[in-house]
Amino acid sequence: MANKKITDVAAITSVLDSDALFVAQGGDIKQITFANALTYNLHNIPRKVHKDITAYFTDGSIWKRLNGTAPYTYLADIYVGDYFKMSRAITCPNSTDGTTGSQYVTILGFNSLKRNGDQDLNYNHMVCAPGMGLGGTQHFGRHRMNATNSTVGGYKSSEMNTAVLGAVVSAGSTASGATINQQLYAEFGSHLKTTRELVSNSINATGYNRFGTNNGCSNNWEWISAQAILMSEIEVYGSIVWSSSGYDTGNANHQFELFANSKEAINNRSAWYWLKDIASSWSWCFCNNGGYSYCYGASGTDHYVRPRFVLAA
Repeated sequence: MANKKITDVAAITSVLDSDALFVAQGGDIKQITFANALTYNLHNIPRKVHKDITAYFTDGSIWKRLNGTAPYTYLADIYVGDYFKMSRAITCPNSTDGTTGSQYVTILGFNSLKRNGDQDLNYNHMVCAPGMGLGGTQHFGRHRMNATNSTVGGYKSSEMNTAVLGAVVSAGSTASGATINQQLYAEFGSHLKTTRELVSNSINATGYNRFGTNNGCSNNWEWISAQAILMSEIEVYGSIVWSSSGYDTGNANHQFELFANSKEAINNRSAWYWLKDIASSWSWCFCNNGGYSYCYGASGTDHYVRPRFVLAA
């Protein structure tokens, strides 16, 4: 084999999981099985029928599967779109009309934020959001973005970020009025990770935006620490629609793998939910339950809260 010319190698039309590929790495030639080489990409493609993997969450094996820790291979039997049940539903504080949030979370992507942020997110992780695969309730309740129709202070200073999702926490709470971060930490403990996010922190009230008018746009950004955070238009749709400027997107510039493969995962008509992008001096972007993208006044109380968050071993 060592002396065989590449032109003399027989062609094949299929491979086995155990077949080896050879890779040049660190000045040496190494091998990897076909199955292992494809694991990352394959598991970021959803199954035809999404699986309830609550058993893996309950027995704790989900964390070993996420890292490929013995006796499990990397991402063993978990795929984007799979979902699991928490011990209780999570509902944002002061949810409009007492609307109850989801008790299930869905995996949006594996290692979707790898090497992201100003402090380098460099560990195996899964990005999750409320939902039950393509079904169920795709939100954690309903709440306004701000008390008035204003986007002054950007996403960073919004009521949604500061009081509903809340500050980064290292202790959980399920008490009445607990923030979403507190409730998530009560459920996942240290498996709930803190990420670094580049978010808008100010606006130009007379700047031009996607409406083609000068009624406001974001005009600066800042790195913040976050646990739960609203998604950007790009993370959901794969492109901007009504986002007022690049300051809205920051480092949230990657469409999550589940959404890239399923329109229904973006919205199954159970919620019209806020996104973190500013649309104007008075409105924020949202994902409509009818399948279209638009914006709404910041004080609107009937819109839903569907943040994403990172879990890891």
